[in-house]
Amino acid sequence: MVSKNSDKSNEPWLDERTRRRVASAGQGIDVASQRADDLDERCLAFLDARFAQSPATRPSALDLACGRGGQTLRMVACGALVTAVHRHDHGADIQRALTGRPIQPPIFIQADMRALPKALPHAPYDAIICQRAIHYLRYSEAVTAVHAWTHYLKPGGRVFLSASGLGSELGRRYPHKDRPIVERFAYLAPDMAHRHAIQQPVCLYEAMDIVDLLHAAGLGIVDVFLSPFGNVKSIAFI
Repeated sequence: MVSKNSDKSNEPWLDERTRRRVASAGQGIDVASQRADDLDERCLAFLDARFAQSPATRPSALDLACGRGGQTLRMVACGALVTAVHRHDHGADIQRALTGRPIQPPIFIQADMRALPKALPHAPYDAIICQRAIHYLRYSEAVTAVHAWTHYLKPGGRVFLSASGLGSELGRRYPHKDRPIVERFAYLAPDMAHRHAIQQPVCLYEAMDIVDLLHAAGLGIVDVFLSPFGNVKSIAFI
């Protein structure tokens, strides 16, 4: 496992033209293709630890709403068997990013994170990560989806989940700011929507909203924290 020594000189994985094309889909900038944040790094460190516990067995990981595969490729580079899932077909983008890299490619599956196939390659997984996507679902849909993911998780495995924060700048003039989480689902203020290329309704979260979601999905909490931007990051277990 080599996550702490991974080649950062090759990031961002994608060129600016590709990132603009991602944003044009209305689901935000593909941040994972540009950099690894704290939650990405903690996921990589967890996979390293799992490998250290059992060096003869490669850990497995599921990257949900993977986009063009920034975190997918980091997990592959650190030795994990990775299944990447996205509702849009990004398989070719991921393969292009692997060009010239002597590492085993991930398996890409085009599917909605709310309706995963019953059987997934390399399942059950040591780690399931879903960054910057759960807020595109209504809260009730999110609870149902996260609960379904637990069926793909190994005992002792971890779920790494993030959501856009109500306390971030996305929350400025957000029309559902004062509604309870179960009713919160609206378009961002026009300037925020344009700035962040988010043209779909979202459910913005506070830290306790993520705690409630994870508990409702049958998960325990390892950690919940805010990013410097104000987004909510969490680590959970069965």
